[in-house]
Amino acid sequence: MKRGGLRAMQRACAAVATVAAMLATVPAEAVTRLSFSGVVDSVSAGYAIPGIDVGDAITGSLLYDPTVADGQPLNWIGYYPGAITGFSATMGALSFTQYTAQSPNSEIDVINDDFVAGLYRDDLYFRVAVAEAATPDVVRFLQLSFSVAGATRPDVLVDDSLPADFDPLAFSLRRGFITVLPPGASQGNNFVLNSVSVVPVPEPRMALLMLAGLPLLWLGARLHERRRRPAASSPTRPG
Repeated sequence: MKRGGLRAMQRACAAVATVAAMLATVPAEAVTRLSFSGVVDSVSAGYAIPGIDVGDAITGSLLYDPTVADGQPLNWIGYYPGAITGFSATMGALSFTQYTAQSPNSEIDVINDDFVAGLYRDDLYFRVAVAEAATPDVVRFLQLSFSVAGATRPDVLVDDSLPADFDPLAFSLRRGFITVLPPGASQGNNFVLNSVSVVPVPEPRMALLMLAGLPLLWLGARLHERRRRPAASSPTRPG
């Protein structure tokens, strides 16, 4: 190997060693991103937030940690306070983020009724305190609801565990609301969800491992190019 190739190899190895050292200091995290969009379809008089009207589009996403411990001893109800770690949404002309001045400022509820009155019922509720950009000190509450009721169990939930991934299409009801009332009171600006995606986010260790491979890929391409160059450019000797 030529001196230039050797130096490139040394630089690549040094880069990989640096990333390996970073991996040793980065804690593993489990994060899931839930993205949603929909349309406001009704408002509750007295509890509606000005600036969000029927027909307005909504888009947003939240991050939650599926490893948060269950705070409810019952084996068919899961209560996960503080599980939502990030939130942002646009509704009409208003922009909302997670309200961070109180703790916990969110909860996720998992209800897995195996059999009630002949029906299987699975429910997921994402509740988070939010603030609007123009009035950051005024707290509101937003809820996303995923519910199913029928004679055929969808098996989208396991016990009362908080799922790291689930199929939103498995739920017959996908709705939400934002209100000035505490969580649980389904009044305010109500909306129907027409698009939902739930995707686990790669943890920092995985992202750094991907970065670690880039120098080696670059070096391999350079060496391959150098090997081909002499053969392509060498003159043909006279016979």
